[in-house]
Amino acid sequence: MLTLAACASEPAHSPWQCNNNFVCDPDENQVSCPDDCVWSEATAEGPRADVCDAQENWTFVSACRETCGNGQKDDGETVDTCPRDFPGPGCGDGICAPAEDPARCPTDCHPGTCGDSVCATHENPAVCSQDCSETCGDSVCQAGEELACVRDCPPCDDDSCVCGDMVCGQGESMTTCPQDCTQPTCGNGVQEQGEPCDDGNDVNGDACTNACKLPTCGDGIVWKGKEDCDDGENNGPQNTCNADCELSQCGDGQVGPGETCDDANDDDNDDCAACQMATCGDGHVWAGEELCDDGNDVDTDDCTNACQPATCGDSIVHQDDEECDDGNLIDTDACNNDCLKPRRVIFVTSEEFKGNLGNLNGADEICQTAAMNAGLTNDDFFKAWLSNVSTWPAKRMDTSYLGKYVLVDGTTIAEHGWSDLTDGTLLHAINLTEFQMPVRSGPWTNVTADGTNAGGDQCNGWSDGTINFKGGTGNTTTTDSTWTHARSLSGCSAPASIYCIEDP
Repeated sequence: MLTLAACASEPAHSPWQCNNNFVCDPDENQVSCPDDCVWSEATAEGPRADVCDAQENWTFVSACRETCGNGQKDDGETVDTCPRDFPGPGCGDGICAPAEDPARCPTDCHPGTCGDSVCATHENPAVCSQDCSETCGDSVCQAGEELACVRDCPPCDDDSCVCGDMVCGQGESMTTCPQDCTQPTCGNGVQEQGEPCDDGNDVNGDACTNACKLPTCGDGIVWKGKEDCDDGENNGPQNTCNADCELSQCGDGQVGPGETCDDANDDDNDDCAACQMATCGDGHVWAGEELCDDGNDVDTDDCTNACQPATCGDSIVHQDDEECDDGNLIDTDACNNDCLKPRRVIFVTSEEFKGNLGNLNGADEICQTAAMNAGLTNDDFFKAWLSNVSTWPAKRMDTSYLGKYVLVDGTTIAEHGWSDLTDGTLLHAINLTEFQMPVRSGPWTNVTADGTNAGGDQCNGWSDGTINFKGGTGNTTTTDSTWTHARSLSGCSAPASIYCIEDP
């Protein structure tokens, strides 16, 4: 039979060492080191036959490699087959925490003195269920653990902990020292009858309050790391701290200060937008209720104040897109069905004439002929802007007209009908002929800015073209009242143009 000395003499092998670290090293076996090496048929052939445990080595189990147990993660090893080389967090601190695996942390977790009814620091429920419970190791000395759980209930080692000195000292309780402690004492670090907890410190914001109560939302104490705030009975809606002890904010599902609703979503198109009840004008399109919402009170832009897209026929003049909107379907009134005002053309005849125009009727025929030659629509309805002693434009033209007066190129002369044309101010000078050619001559008029006779029967009622009579003229370069009444008389023998106005 080989001896240790014989083995030691072989240079390829170091002496067998039992270091009692509960890890079966490659140079140890179950015969020479029974504390470190444990092997059974169950581990060799059972469900764990593919796992090299801390107390097994490669000489016992097929899953164990020569490198398994060297503390390094070698090729071919996994946490499943060789847990000893993949230690968990906390391994090596000398305390077998409840969450630590004895197989992965053998130096901390081992059977030791299992069965002595004391849960020592190197034991946990997985190592020794006889001695250790699930709560032993939670750092709270609870009733019944004083003797069985040394890790949570360390023995007293100062004068105040002498049982029988009539002083209920730190670590003493009604259970361990009924002579000194006749009533539960909050803060002695021992959980006694009626106490949900007792951590023995004066930190009021941890997992056990200074009143030895478990922290709860609404107790007025901010539980550090768990609560944002705690206003006690004031927690809840309309307060800065909500019922979940979180700082109130839009989207937390609780109606807080300044909020009229809180639906806990980020959809601003439902009936609660930015934690305010959805309304027309809030800048959010309420699905199913609104077609638009621009958030302003301008009724003439793309979205009306009723949160409807601007359309022709809604009785609102859409700025830059509509000239009018009367809300009806009558296409022949002052606003047509395209929301445009009707237009009547004004031009200056390209041909000039002496004062013998053939009275007002003859002047009208001159305008109609000019309009026809230029291809203008409604050529039969043009009239001359002239007056005689008995009649004038305000008498013989449509003074109820509300549409636009424009030049032949579409330039607006008057925006709002007859009253705008005759108020003494034009938007643009009447300076184009029927052929859209510029003109600067002074047309025959004898008409004031308000459309009435400017004085007498000039050019003998527009029937005489001799120097013996005179007639009043306008000015095609001005936009004030002189456009029609320049306050100068010319001899009727001198040719001049005529203002012609479309007047159905």
